[in-house]
Amino acid sequence: MTVTAASERRPRLPWFVTFLARRLTWALVTLFIFLTAVFFFMQVWVPYSWATQFLGPDRGEAYRAALEAAGLNRPLPERYADFMLGLVGGDLGSSFSGSPVVDLIREALPVTLTVFIAGTVLGWVLGEMLGRLGSWNRGRGAGSVIAVLGVLSATIFPPFLVFLLVRWLRGPLLELRAAIGLPTDSLVLWREAVIGEPGALSPGDVRWLIALGLTAALVAGLLVRSYGRRHQLPLVEALALPAMLAAVGVGIWAAGLGPHALDLLYRADIGASTGRGSPALALFGIVLISFGQVMLLMRAGMDAERTEDYVLTGRAKGLTERAVRDRHVARNVMAPVLAGSFLSFPTVLAGMIIVEYELEMEGLSSVLFSAIEFQDVPVIMGVLVVLGLIGVGFRLVTDFTIAVLDPRLRRGRA
Repeated sequence: MTVTAASERRPRLPWFVTFLARRLTWALVTLFIFLTAVFFFMQVWVPYSWATQFLGPDRGEAYRAALEAAGLNRPLPERYADFMLGLVGGDLGSSFSGSPVVDLIREALPVTLTVFIAGTVLGWVLGEMLGRLGSWNRGRGAGSVIAVLGVLSATIFPPFLVFLLVRWLRGPLLELRAAIGLPTDSLVLWREAVIGEPGALSPGDVRWLIALGLTAALVAGLLVRSYGRRHQLPLVEALALPAMLAAVGVGIWAAGLGPHALDLLYRADIGASTGRGSPALALFGIVLISFGQVMLLMRAGMDAERTEDYVLTGRAKGLTERAVRDRHVARNVMAPVLAGSFLSFPTVLAGMIIVEYELEMEGLSSVLFSAIEFQDVPVIMGVLVVLGLIGVGFRLVTDFTIAVLDPRLRRGRA
């Protein structure tokens, strides 16, 4: 009795604190193993004697000098210790050209985050919605059309998708740019309005503003959308994401940066005049790549649940088809769909890198492929570290969302 009374009086932490602590511990262990594997793989892939063996004496000596300047001629355990300690302090080393790797990644990261996070979230929302509607409308023509679209999205070849985007959407983007009054050459816009003014924001600052604004809008929109669905407020559910995105756009425009944000969404590099390197095109491409797999998983789960007894019970009690579908069936299916859709994370990430590179954007893919071409080991490792952190972050968000939907996971029983 004493032990029981003491345990009852002992204050308990909220479930999400202990849950996130467990998941964060496993995430750090996984990240440590991943970074260790990346480090030793790079040392084997680009050995110290690579330059003199394959590049010849002259170029080989220059490469050896770059390796020595980067500290890659020291013993392997010492390099590994410095690499891990540098990561703890936020130092990714220097490239062979002498530029800090952190600066290269900081300049390219907002483009990738804008395309990947916004494209993945919007693709997931679209796939989840079409999966619910397609399952319940299985006997109609709309259900068949949705199924075909999902299969095409899940199997499309990213370079071919880039060809279609550039072929069919580049022209309308150019016409839209002229219609809203943006100059053909981005340098004119930035030279007259921002660059050179005291305290003015640089293009890199505006890129970060777009990335953070979109992320905040998507998080807030998803929370409001979930509230609207739980409380049977269809108008709130439908308008949550558009309203939040519109609010961010209005805020950026009110700050006097609207034309510059539109210009950077139109093309990531302000020096480009062809209209090819467009984050807007890449964002649309990632939505097309990601929504199909989520839609197929959602539809399969809804089909499996629709014959369960609780569905018949809900209908017998007089619940509407919308309430049965959204409040009961979809909620039960959501957790396994989230877990399954995370497995497609590498596919979407690879598609994003291909789309970003083919559209000639100034994102992480450009940094990565350029580093691979020149065998710039520190930059390659730095990009892989950032991609690993993005993966771990998405995993934590996915696990926490699943735990909210499934109370058994909060106690560690499933």
